[in-house]
Amino acid sequence: MRKRVAVVVASLAAMCMVTPGVRAAPAFGQLPVMGYNTWYQYGAGATEGAVLTQARSLVSSGLAAAGYDTVNVDDGWLASARASDGSLTWNTARFPDGIPWLASQVHALGLKFGIYEAIGTRTCQGLPGSGGTTAAASHYAQDAQTFASWGVDFVKIDECGGLPAGTTLSSLTTAFQQYGADLHADNPSVVYSEELPIYVLGQPDFTQAVQSSSTFASMWRVAADESTADSASTTILGHLAADLHLHAFAGPGHWNDLDMLVPGTPAAHPFGWSLTDEQSQLSVWAEEASPLLISTDLTSLTAAELAALKNPDIIAIDQSGSQPATAITSASGNIEAVIKSADGGVAVLLANLGTGTGTGTFTLSQLGISTSHATGYNVWKNETTTFSGVSVTLPAGQTETLVIKPVG
Repeated sequence: MRKRVAVVVASLAAMCMVTPGVRAAPAFGQLPVMGYNTWYQYGAGATEGAVLTQARSLVSSGLAAAGYDTVNVDDGWLASARASDGSLTWNTARFPDGIPWLASQVHALGLKFGIYEAIGTRTCQGLPGSGGTTAAASHYAQDAQTFASWGVDFVKIDECGGLPAGTTLSSLTTAFQQYGADLHADNPSVVYSEELPIYVLGQPDFTQAVQSSSTFASMWRVAADESTADSASTTILGHLAADLHLHAFAGPGHWNDLDMLVPGTPAAHPFGWSLTDEQSQLSVWAEEASPLLISTDLTSLTAAELAALKNPDIIAIDQSGSQPATAITSASGNIEAVIKSADGGVAVLLANLGTGTGTGTFTLSQLGISTSHATGYNVWKNETTTFSGVSVTLPAGQTETLVIKPVG
């Protein structure tokens, strides 16, 4: 399978040069976005030097070549007030050369540049948001023009901070939809990431918010922020559970976002997960076709952590352009299998949802294979076996990922 992935990557690279009879590479955002975000490493304290350090590390580590090609600056970049003409400006102490200059430096590395704002009057950190005290007083169109003039490729719009009195899901949906329309009016190719569903997370109309988002956004958050107060398995399997019933709303150009990848020990939010946990997060995010945005200090990652992030089979599963179609639980009640089409067969994520070590057994037909025998490739162990059914034993909270193909 690794040879096949190498051929696919080479083919996609070649397709960037459009020639007669050759299909163009997918537009930015058609597949789940891959890249870097500053939040869990720097919180609101990112600087232009720090952003460039991480951007250069994307290139030097080989992560950019593997597909992680976007650098997003999260909350904290803004000045404490808008300029006299009402336009946004940046914190000059931490971004002395300015956001347009920073965007140009990121572009010069062959990467895309992303920025953060909020739908209300202020961001989560209390900085100027794009909203107004009324819909008519919003800065959506003005800020969209600003971002386009700065060369921004990706815009993340948060839902927290200074929402008008009487805000409802309906009015907030209209606001997010309008912001997206303004962004695309000035830059039709911009990727629009938003957090409308988080406004009603855990409420009966959550699914409605996801459905609405799927009609106008490139990606939208469907799970709460990751927290160092939770264990790795609680976070990873909790986010899996949050997305399992939302598959119908995702597809090319529109993706459910499970939040960021947090390998290593991000300084502002020191998760400190094990390599096995990091692999498990990658497996779940890939199976669910979530964007893969890393948020940590890339320069301190181990060789094993970098290899996990660059695993070509995991990336191929994530970037397949399809969402999982089926989730089934074994008779034991603890091992769940999530299935999606991949590589001429199916990618199967196996997860232990129980509190102790569990064993799950699945027939090939349950996993979408119609033949009596199949080959199974374990994407982390780099092992291939032939079998007539799948039986797996996993510790509590752990996962395994197989690519299974029919034989004969």
